[in-house]
Amino acid sequence: MNFSYREAMPLDLPVLVSMERKLFSDSPWSMGQFKEEFSGIPKTRYFIVALGSDKQIVGYAGVMVVASGVDADVLTVAVLPEARRQGIARHFMESLEKWAQMRVSPSMMLEVGVNNTSAIALYESLGYSIINTRKNYYGPGLEAHVMRKELS
Repeated sequence: MNFSYREAMPLDLPVLVSMERKLFSDSPWSMGQFKEEFSGIPKTRYFIVALGSDKQIVGYAGVMVVASGVDADVLTVAVLPEARRQGIARHFMESLEKWAQMRVSPSMMLEVGVNNTSAIALYESLGYSIINTRKNYYGPGLEAHVMRKELS
């Protein structure tokens, strides 16, 4: 399947909130949280979406750099199950890294569920390493690895 990519727009928010509830049922972002993150575009936030051949959104990702020269923080990477393993998340990460490099970020940080082995493998293949584990990050008993990659 061919995918196209574009920057996310406020009009995408209802779709993203709906996907968020499906993909992250333990701790989904609310419409308010998405709106708050989107209010930082383009100054401190960058969001991208992937579109399937039918132009429907099949994934989204976002990154935050609060000031030039500060570490970038990956906010979210989400791909619908039927669109996984086709390079979308890899493309997202490369786009987020490029944006962070333009903001002179020395490194990128992200959190990923300790049981999400496919995502951890992808991030490791992109040069990320686990630097820490956060207990109850996604809720009671749901741990997350903190991963980091130097960008310079």
